[in-house]
Amino acid sequence: MGLVVIILLVVLLIYIYQKIPVWKGKYAEILVDKILSRLPEDYITFNDLLFKSNGYTVQIDHITVSPYGVFVIETKGYQGWITGGENSEYWTQTIFKSKHKFYNPIRQNDGHVRFLRYLLKCSVDIPFIPIVVFNNDADLMVHVWNHCVINRSYLMSAITRYKTPVLNKNTIEWIVKTIKNNTIVTTKKDFKQHKQNTQYRQYRSQSLINQGTCPRCGGQLILRQAKYGYFYGCTNYPKCKFTLNCN
Repeated sequence: MGLVVIILLVVLLIYIYQKIPVWKGKYAEILVDKILSRLPEDYITFNDLLFKSNGYTVQIDHITVSPYGVFVIETKGYQGWITGGENSEYWTQTIFKSKHKFYNPIRQNDGHVRFLRYLLKCSVDIPFIPIVVFNNDADLMVHVWNHCVINRSYLMSAITRYKTPVLNKNTIEWIVKTIKNNTIVTTKKDFKQHKQNTQYRQYRSQSLINQGTCPRCGGQLILRQAKYGYFYGCTNYPKCKFTLNCN
């Protein structure tokens, strides 16, 4: 009986260890939800959305529609040192001597914006504002120029600094209605399938990288030297700006 209890405890600990990143991510999203809920009434926020398009699923953490633009927010529940570049395929989380790679959230959020541009086809030029939000205890040492990557404590100011109205009431209502009509009612099975699809795409990307092939355009990856060290870049630069840092 004692051995059975030990085995069950080990299985339970393994399960909890595997679920910790998911729980941290969900808790981070809840904290961002609370911040977005404090925005004025003319800001309309959607949280944890799942869309289906052409056989693919797209999951977006938060969309806030306002007279000042459409904010597309990707939330990351990571802490520690966060390093990476704007065009890198992966970023790195470092806690003491432990390192973990994760898909570049800028590229992830750019994909969300491209999907929304496709979904919200109309004659009006809708300004999308992508934001990547990390926990407050994440030390962001990332090299970005054209994107907003911030700690959660700066989210409110990052949104409210936009003060010039660019969307009228009718356009806002149309955007809100289109998002509502295209969001699918989700189940655990839907999110599990979305996660599997995402993991497959990342696995395919990594397989191409291992073969020395650019996962974005199919070009060849070659070793280059920069100010702070070596990295792999695509031979089709500057048309393709894919980079991969050397370990």
